[in-house]
Amino acid sequence: MKLVIKLGGQAAEDVKGRRKLARQIVKLRRAGHAVVVVHGGGKALTRTLDRLGIATEFHQGLRVTDAATRDVALMVLAGIVNKQWVAEFAALGQPALGICGGDAGLVYARKIFSQANGQKKDLGYVGRPHKIRTRVLEMAWRGGLIPVVASLGLGPRGEFLNINADDLAAALALALQADRLFYLTESGGVWDAQRRLLPLLRLGEIPGLIRQGIVREGMIPKLLSCARLLRQQVGEIDILSADGSNALLRAMKKGPHGGTRIVKNA
Repeated sequence: MKLVIKLGGQAAEDVKGRRKLARQIVKLRRAGHAVVVVHGGGKALTRTLDRLGIATEFHQGLRVTDAATRDVALMVLAGIVNKQWVAEFAALGQPALGICGGDAGLVYARKIFSQANGQKKDLGYVGRPHKIRTRVLEMAWRGGLIPVVASLGLGPRGEFLNINADDLAAALALALQADRLFYLTESGGVWDAQRRLLPLLRLGEIPGLIRQGIVREGMIPKLLSCARLLRQQVGEIDILSADGSNALLRAMKKGPHGGTRIVKNA
């Protein structure tokens, strides 16, 4: 199978958490699956911006990215965070290729704006993928590598744009015609207003969850990415816990995994 795995959550921020996630992914690779890993690194980026005295602003779950923030994102996401994951896989005997969306023409993005209360807000150097060239990923697979992709891409003028990692994972899943898409998160799934985990969520239910304020902040762009993807080709997406519960391996067996499975309207 072709698998796209988006890494996130607190478990991905520390050494022990990364190692537990890396072990699951390596097991999938050694079972014969073609795996692509996508990551952001928002908390590490925010910490670095704070140390540099650069203010952080979010709008509808997306980071407002001026030129200075974009340059720090390149340093942190495509540099430190990306190479930490490459090192984790190497420690388990699995070679990986660490890249960002700008490498080998993998991801070209268009600048996006946010809409709120009838007003259009300029998010700065923020983009959404509009063209994916998967050749470098397929080359990595042929070489026995796990490609690890940081969430940045090239804009129309050759400038780097910050891309929401959920959007990037969705775009890669579509371009690769992936069999499964997994989002590993701190929340471990989608929760209703009474803080009950929703084990199954249908496409048609997503707008209401957002409109009613049941889902907020980073879950909004995640679910919007899921909705766009489900309208096209992928039939199932899983939002799972990023902790050490082996949720990824259990989800591959199609059994209960303690997360949220998102499907098209039944």
